[in-house]
Amino acid sequence: MSHRKLTRRLARAGLVAAALGLAVPAPANAAEPGGSSAFGLNVTGPAHVPPTPAVSSATGEVRKALLREERTRAVRATVLDVAARRDRAHSKVAGVDVPAAHLNAEAVTARCLGGKGNAALAGAVVAGKPLAVSPPPNTTVPVKVPGLGDGSVVLNKQERLPDGRLRVTGLEATLPTGHGRVEAIRVASATCGHVRKGRQVHGKPEGPEVAPRPVPVKGDLPVTG
Repeated sequence: MSHRKLTRRLARAGLVAAALGLAVPAPANAAEPGGSSAFGLNVTGPAHVPPTPAVSSATGEVRKALLREERTRAVRATVLDVAARRDRAHSKVAGVDVPAAHLNAEAVTARCLGGKGNAALAGAVVAGKPLAVSPPPNTTVPVKVPGLGDGSVVLNKQERLPDGRLRVTGLEATLPTGHGRVEAIRVASATCGHVRKGRQVHGKPEGPEVAPRPVPVKGDLPVTG
């Protein structure tokens, strides 16, 4: 049987199966819809704040808001607003204050749509130095915590998760707290995209895509926009 005839027969078989409501295997690299999620604030380390407020959805929009978050001295925020639906997520946190890093921001926003995202900062300052309004992905700013050592603040942090979705965090501060311990403070995070099935490369699963690695940035970051 010729290749062309075989192709036509397979195509007809697929159409018949669809008409009868039978399952037809999807291509190996087909994307599956994955739920989206978002949170306003998360702290791990000596102090702990679970993702707050947090939402997730694989269908219609789910939204939550919180007027104030100040259960730990590590970070404070006045308004936290998050939303998620099947293919998009959004998080905005206002009145951000991270005393140890001398970091303040009028607002930090993260957006994710269809597996692509960005972050924006309004009135953000670290140790008296203004931060860019629309920083490139994974922009890293070194900071010093008096008496404890060096830390860092990553702006517009973008990570490709193992399942293929993208997570955008507007701001993530990693700060020493003493005795070899560190604290991670995440502000405004949104995750979205399609869950992809594993692909094979020479008989082995292909690794996930990796977002750009953090690049240290020295000196002032000019405010743009």
